[in-house]
Amino acid sequence: MSGADVDRLEPTPEWVGDEVAAERFPSPEDIRAALLPEEAPDFDAAYEAALVAARKTLHLDELRHVLRAWRRVALMTEQDPDAHRRTLATIAEVQRTGRSRPGSVSWNDLKAELGL
Repeated sequence: MSGADVDRLEPTPEWVGDEVAAERFPSPEDIRAALLPEEAPDFDAAYEAALVAARKTLHLDELRHVLRAWRRVALMTEQDPDAHRRTLATIAEVQRTGRSRPGSVSWNDLKAELGL
C-alpha cells in the first residue's frame, strides 16, 4: 500500500527521521514540550490554524502536515538544542539584515551543483 496506510489518511514518511519523530513525539503535547521556549508560540499558532482548517474542510491533511513538520523540529531540538538555537539565530539574522551568511550559496546554485 504505497503512500498511505489502510485508512488512506496517513502518508508515508517523507524523511527518514519521520518515523522516529512520530514514535518519540506522538502527541501535540509531546511535541510542544520538546521545543525551545521561543518556538512554542509558533507551534501554538500553526497547530491552531491547522485545527481551524480541519474544522472547515473536514480533512486532517493540514493538521497532519503541521504535526509532521513540528515533530521534525522537536527531534532536531532534542538531538542538539544548541545547534538548533544557532540555526534560529542565523535565520533571524538573515531575516533582519536581508543578507545571506558569508559562504552560503543560493538554492538555485546548490541545485545546479547537485545536478537537479
